[in-house]
Amino acid sequence: MSNKTTQVVLYSIYVEQSAVVLYLDNGMDYRPGRFISNQSDYQMAYEFALQLASQKGLTLINQVAEACN
Repeated sequence: MSNKTTQVVLYSIYVEQSAVVLYLDNGMDYRPGRFISNQSDYQMAYEFALQLASQKGLTLINQVAEACN
């Protein structure tokens, strides 16, 4: 039996005052705005956040993509 553990990466979606924000969940205790969802699949999280932003007429801020640049 292996002692290896896999770390689950979560992407969190929040609605702030003027935007929907997609974060890489790094265990921070506080994020501004209202928590909406956690997803373990980036593409699903991104598509959900994009659709939510469109429905609410808000901008999508993708902190995950910004962190990779």
